[in-house]
Amino acid sequence: MGQLESLDSDEGLARRRHRHWYDRLMMLTDGVFAIALTLLAAGIAPPLTHGMDLAQAWASVAPQLDVYSLSAVVIAVFWLAHRRFMAMILTVDAPITVITLVLLSLVALIPAATRLARSTAAMTIYGGLVVAIGLTCAAMWGYAALVADLVSKEVPRSQRWYLFALMLVTPPLFLVLTAALPHPSSGAVSLALVALFIVGWRMRTWAVRRLWPDKVNVDPT
Repeated sequence: MGQLESLDSDEGLARRRHRHWYDRLMMLTDGVFAIALTLLAAGIAPPLTHGMDLAQAWASVAPQLDVYSLSAVVIAVFWLAHRRFMAMILTVDAPITVITLVLLSLVALIPAATRLARSTAAMTIYGGLVVAIGLTCAAMWGYAALVADLVSKEVPRSQRWYLFALMLVTPPLFLVLTAALPHPSSGAVSLALVALFIVGWRMRTWAVRRLWPDKVNVDPT
């Protein structure tokens, strides 16, 4: 016990403070993303009418599952992006903390925006929220990697710019591809989103390995 206390005191206040900020910010981030994902599922209202057959019940729930899957993929993509960035950021300062809090405030709005997204007109608001989250995430990475240089030296400058550009382009492209489905049938949106997620993830992984073969372990996801 005494040895552990000695190691803890020898760490230094500045190093301890930065480690504490980093850990608490990650805990808050994971919690907000998890709660947002949970509230999505809680917002699905199953049919309560007695005497409905399976086809009628599915027709009632399917549209809700479509918008649920849309927002679930959005949350997953941004959580993975934030996790990937934070794995390369060595320490957090005040600007990163503030930008992350803005990011989490926007993510927390996704369940409410999902309920609005069931109408065509409100999709504009939903799309704006997704783009705003993407811009905020890009701002966090751009500041850490290109301005303050808080990223590991193992991450080359070209890869930093690539990830910054990818974060700017992905949200609008994702929404355009989703909106390109003309009058999709029930369940089509969910299948399309899964396909887009897998294809996009594999393309990004392929690009990283092709452009930076000696830096694969820096960005494994």
